[in-house]
Amino acid sequence: MGAASSKKATAEQGAVVGSPEKSTDYGSIRESPGPDKADGETAEPQQEAVSESILETDKAAGVEPPKQEGEPHAYDPDFNGPIKQRSCTDILCAILFIAVLIAWGGITIFALLYGDPQRLLSPTDTAGKKCGFDPGVEEKPYLHFFDISKCANPIVFLAGCPTHQVCVNECPSTNFFATPFGAKEELCVEEVRRRFYCVPGVNATERSTAGSFTRTCQSLLQRDCAPYTVSSAPIMGRCVPTLGFHQAVNGTLVDSNNKTMGDLTLDKILDACKNLGAVLKLKGYSEEIGKDFQSSWWVIVTALIVCMCVSLLWILLMRWITPVMVWVSLFGSLAAIIYGCVYTYLRYDYLRQEQSAPPSAGDERALTVRAFTANAGSLLADKDTWLAFFIVLVVLGVILLLLIAILFKRLRIAIEVIEEASKAVTSILTTLLYPLVPWLMQLAAIVFYATLTLYVASMGTSEYRVTALPDDCPESCGRFQMNATCDPDMFQQICQRQCADAECSFFGYKKFDCIPYIHFYNLFCLLWVLFFASAMGEMILAGAFAAWYWTFDKSKNLPTTPLLDSAGRTLRYHIGTLAFGSLIIAIVRLIRLILDYIQKKAQKYPGSEVVKAILCCCKCCMWCLEKFLKFINRNAYIMCAIYGKNFCTSAKDGFNLLMRNILRVLAVNSVCDFLLFLGKVLITLGVTVGSFYFLDSRIPIAGLETVVPSTNRPWPPTFTIAIGCYFITSLFFSVYEMAVDTIFLCFLEDIERNDGSADKPYFMSKDLMKLIGKKNKVPSKTS
Repeated sequence: MGAASSKKATAEQGAVVGSPEKSTDYGSIRESPGPDKADGETAEPQQEAVSESILETDKAAGVEPPKQEGEPHAYDPDFNGPIKQRSCTDILCAILFIAVLIAWGGITIFALLYGDPQRLLSPTDTAGKKCGFDPGVEEKPYLHFFDISKCANPIVFLAGCPTHQVCVNECPSTNFFATPFGAKEELCVEEVRRRFYCVPGVNATERSTAGSFTRTCQSLLQRDCAPYTVSSAPIMGRCVPTLGFHQAVNGTLVDSNNKTMGDLTLDKILDACKNLGAVLKLKGYSEEIGKDFQSSWWVIVTALIVCMCVSLLWILLMRWITPVMVWVSLFGSLAAIIYGCVYTYLRYDYLRQEQSAPPSAGDERALTVRAFTANAGSLLADKDTWLAFFIVLVVLGVILLLLIAILFKRLRIAIEVIEEASKAVTSILTTLLYPLVPWLMQLAAIVFYATLTLYVASMGTSEYRVTALPDDCPESCGRFQMNATCDPDMFQQICQRQCADAECSFFGYKKFDCIPYIHFYNLFCLLWVLFFASAMGEMILAGAFAAWYWTFDKSKNLPTTPLLDSAGRTLRYHIGTLAFGSLIIAIVRLIRLILDYIQKKAQKYPGSEVVKAILCCCKCCMWCLEKFLKFINRNAYIMCAIYGKNFCTSAKDGFNLLMRNILRVLAVNSVCDFLLFLGKVLITLGVTVGSFYFLDSRIPIAGLETVVPSTNRPWPPTFTIAIGCYFITSLFFSVYEMAVDTIFLCFLEDIERNDGSADKPYFMSKDLMKLIGKKNKVPSKTS
């Protein structure tokens, strides 16, 4: 375009952003002063004259007008929207994307062959059988410890609890000490033997043909049966003692017959429960969360469906009562933050009082259960966590109030732009349902990733270790060492036959060395697929809304299936462009996750403040880079949907177009994005809080507690619902966001291509022309 055209574009830009009263007010968009002319012939020269005067005044005052970036598209009389003649773009990236997906499938087959998620979710007995699942223990879901007092030994952190562990169908309900009966065989009658807990294959009441018991109680209690049992409750699949002060005399435990057993004291059981709880926190915390998800999965699915329906209703209401919905977003978000401040402070105050109260003998809760759960507890049981939540919410509330005050004058302009986007959305009603497509794709990818992660994490072979090796064992046991790995069959033949007290117990599953690399590749594939699905949705919507904008007479000449046409062009020609853009974002996000991991590791080491500061700066820079690249990608997809060029060319054209109109971008686009963001936050908060109240049985409806699933704590499912709901609302609101962004870019192209003359009329609607103070010189046919 020549110098004259460049000058004309500059003048038009000045007409939009200038103001006769304040020439340097580039942050707003001026409406046309005075009444509208019946004929637009005199409006344009007056605007250009005012614009030239404004630019001269600014230049004299030392204010430089925005610089031109790149060359605008020249006027094309045949251009009427997304071009039909185009070719495939970024083919190499498409091939790479397909190859990565094929490799992901190969890893999945490998994980299915060698993995078993039940290893992570179920307790395992001494023989390595998963309680409640493996043959022989299908009806025995709980793990019972023969002598839980041995778990008080610090060796539990290295080699596991050095006592027999068997699967049982129910935990003991009373205290019973079997050892005293082993010393007096005449008292070990059948009624007593029935209360023994023995290893699989051992029957304490088995009799010979002569009618006598095949084994004595003393031989049974040496290694095959538990020396005692205490009142227990199933927690995390383990039988954890439920003991209190009333079950002890001078600190020594008594059973239902008021018998004692040597030095078995309440303190030993408490120490054992503390160590066992700490080990389970380190080794098995995921199984508790997994069981919560298993019991509450239908609540999560229902909440996500409700979130989807509310998002759809919100979008429909935006068409007819846009101002109302915008103000509901603003003040609803503010009310939610105030409610959050009140709740978090009350929770903090409650935990502060509870944690400061010392335990007393009259406490009705079982002491051993408290000791067990103290180490296996959550961060959300800490009062300081809720104090931090309270402070964060207060800061967010103040920031929101300041933003409302600052953006108050620009809200009307943003509302008008959103209303214009609503016309495009309601003109193409299929766009309201289209977000289901990328949502289902991303949901399938997340489920696939989570399932594969479980299988990969469970890949390995059973590992056994020496948990007991007395000093008086014969020389045949000398080849084995305490805590060393062992083979159960070999250990029994070589050592255990000569030393009955020696133990080779199941310790865990030895992981494959390749597991960390598979996890890394699995995460990368997930990120790439998620961003690819999002990019595909953006480009398809952009093509549909661009076709709507570039239709001159929208009441008669709109395409019949603009969304389907756009999807056909995108999937046929631009898979490579989508893969290119999503790959860039996936790499940046992966780097951010790696930095997060390194920062968490660095926090464990004192004196690394410099490293922590560097990591914090790197994380901040990568966050900014990701936001910038997403902005570039979004506009690249819009330009590619319109002109059919490759990713780099489309990104350059879109960026230059925005830079030539940067003031309009700051004045309109950012405010619209902020308002739509508040709508997403409000819906997410509403569904999340409602789900939490349901899972925590806080909804005062008679009989509702009968359908509430039993969970260890409601927070893991609630967090999942919050993340999933925000993700869903983002998909639905992406329709409006893409409508705003696409129409805005087309609007800028329209201004640069056309001048409102009879030969080059504007394609924008009357409302948009009124917004910027322009008119067509011929009667406009747009709505």
